[in-house]
Amino acid sequence: MLQENIRHTMNIRTRRDVKKFLEGLSTGSSSLLKNVTGGYHYHTIEAESEEILDDIQNGLAEKGFLARLQDYEPVDFWGEEESNTNV
Repeated sequence: MLQENIRHTMNIRTRRDVKKFLEGLSTGSSSLLKNVTGGYHYHTIEAESEEILDDIQNGLAEKGFLARLQDYEPVDFWGEEESNTNV
């Protein structure tokens, strides 16, 4: 399996940023990442506190947006696998 990392900083911090991003999608000036990854990809999310990150993770999980990590991924956010630890 070919594993390629593509990184891009989206700088989406406000509702206005979200609106601008969605407008780009609707006009065709932006494309969804899933269109080039076959649907599977992940994002790095930063927040001011662990509590906010937990709220975000729980919200994404409730909506079905979180996928289980693949064997080659270094982080186990659910604490289920000892083999998936930070490198």
